[in-house]
Amino acid sequence: MLDKKIIRELAQIVGRENILSSKITLTTYSYDSSPFFGMPGAVVFPTSTEEVVEVVKLANKYGISLTPRGAGTCLSGGAITSDEGIIISLTRFNKILEINPVDKVAVVEPGVTNLQVQLAARPYGLMFAPDPGSQNVATIGGNIAENAGGMRGVKYGCTKEHVLGLEVVLPSGEVIRTGSVNSQLTAEVDLTHLFCGSEGILGIITKAWLVLSPLSETVQTMTTTFASIEDAGACVAEIIANGVIPTAMEIMDNTVIKAVDDYLNLGFPRDAQALLLLEIDGFAKDVEVQVATIINAFKNNNALSYKVAQNEEERQELWIARRSVNGALGRLKPANIVHDIVVPRDRLATMLKRSAEIAKKYGVINGQVAHAGDGNIHPTLYFDHRNPQEVEGVEKACDEIIKETIALGGSISGEHGIGLEKLKYVPLAFSQPSLEYMKKIKNSFDPENKFNPGKLLP
Repeated sequence: MLDKKIIRELAQIVGRENILSSKITLTTYSYDSSPFFGMPGAVVFPTSTEEVVEVVKLANKYGISLTPRGAGTCLSGGAITSDEGIIISLTRFNKILEINPVDKVAVVEPGVTNLQVQLAARPYGLMFAPDPGSQNVATIGGNIAENAGGMRGVKYGCTKEHVLGLEVVLPSGEVIRTGSVNSQLTAEVDLTHLFCGSEGILGIITKAWLVLSPLSETVQTMTTTFASIEDAGACVAEIIANGVIPTAMEIMDNTVIKAVDDYLNLGFPRDAQALLLLEIDGFAKDVEVQVATIINAFKNNNALSYKVAQNEEERQELWIARRSVNGALGRLKPANIVHDIVVPRDRLATMLKRSAEIAKKYGVINGQVAHAGDGNIHPTLYFDHRNPQEVEGVEKACDEIIKETIALGGSISGEHGIGLEKLKYVPLAFSQPSLEYMKKIKNSFDPENKFNPGKLLP
């Protein structure tokens, strides 16, 4: 815990009601959704840019590190402090300042949740395209810091494609505004995208101008199952090759299929090795043609069965299976490590199969889901953290899965970030010159290394 004098000074900035400093309350901020822990010295809840600036200046005065934090849904340890620094939680800095349906722009504070933006935009026939699975609690600030993707990523891309500009408090306490809020065309050096995916090591986002997209006239959802991962991968490749870009294209392996069916009793075929969930959107006539193309791809790749949702109720039933994966698998073991690897689409089936083989080699339960359209795979390894043998097996399996990903020309993270979890793999994934230039960028913003130290870069 921080010295009482510092706590009093923080209270003068944000109010005593917006500080946590007792051991029991600090413990609740000692972890995020990863397996890592780190006890903070204090947690503060600013509600304005001015308060963030003053907290940064105070931290500089006493040489204390700062870790920005949203809702704590981070899966890589990025939202915890590793040196008893100050966690600056932005969850009470949470207003939607404007929805502009003409320019299709939302102006929001960092603590607004992804779902709140979706709901605010919907009456205008608009949406915020990035839709991470934790959208009901994950904040926009966190989405930007991790460059979150989601189910719609295959068609609409990640968060950075939907951010026009940012207001950011730098480690010096200065405030900058990046981007052009009036146009997606700008002549400036692209600072906006530099902060997208920076995991809080360069600055604290205090306001965001978001691009909103039109809701489609027609949405069609369907599922199909396969006797092998290879058939599912070939089907994905054929659909994309035929010019159909689904809004979402999700694969679940046999472990996940059985766990979800046990949980929800949806009647999934328990011997299927892969389930593919697809959604397409657009004008009605276009969707009709795309559905026919997709069904043809099912047949060409030995699909066991398929189902096309006939109404909104059936559509939501298909989606609840995908959104319930974490809860369903969580019943298998008390702990898990979820990976966030990316491989080229044509190597998706190979990586899914190889990941399953690696887990089996070490006796580890591996439930895999994938954003198949962009090659983003989430192998989730389940274990009992009280059993040293299981822990050792999981650690060895993780190492092999990451090395196999790199060998296949992939990336060690697609949307969950590096944080603490993947630090040891960074030198394997990037050349030394690349790492040196990344560090130079970090040093130019934060020469004292006080913003979220020990994350993203070794």
